[in-house]
Amino acid sequence: MFKNTNPVFSKVRRDTSDQAISYGASYQGVILKTGLLFLLIVASAFGSYFLLAKASFEVYIAGLVISSIVAFISVFIASLSPRLAMPFSILYALAEGFLLGFIVLVYTYAFPNDNIAGLAILITLGIFAGMLVLYSTKLIVVTSRFRRVMLGVTFAILFSFLFVGIASLFDGGRLSYTLFGNPNSGLVLFIALLLVLYGAFMLVMSFDDARN
Repeated sequence: MFKNTNPVFSKVRRDTSDQAISYGASYQGVILKTGLLFLLIVASAFGSYFLLAKASFEVYIAGLVISSIVAFISVFIASLSPRLAMPFSILYALAEGFLLGFIVLVYTYAFPNDNIAGLAILITLGIFAGMLVLYSTKLIVVTSRFRRVMLGVTFAILFSFLFVGIASLFDGGRLSYTLFGNPNSGLVLFIALLLVLYGAFMLVMSFDDARN
């Protein structure tokens, strides 16, 4: 359900290519490194879910904005500095997990009688496995145009979150509630589904970066 263009995996691969276990460009390497970061995302998602559930609305919005900024900055630093790729890939995974916890919490409020947290984890695992199969069988190919489109979408999402976060400081959170927090709004569901699709295609880019 998540992630970020994610050149982090590319830098992690280059930084670790000389180690004894040379997963390198193999699919085993892709699965190993992606799996380790995936575990961090899940752990962070659980932590943010329980933290935000007890927090005020101001903390709720601040966490959303800050985690988005941290994820974005981590990607660029990891891209520019191979030496910093590993620590910033971890920071990136934690920030993305925080965003996942945020989305799960919104759905928990929208559907309080459903086991939405467990369902979210199962869906995430399913998306991860499905996109890996689509990439490994070349049903989805990462081209330069694909990368440009995803980069543009990433910038659009970042600036949208920043705009909503800043606007919420002045309108009492009405815009944030309309876009992300209203449990009876079809718009909230639509935005969440778009973010899920974005995260799924970002996984494909992560696989390609790690393999190449």
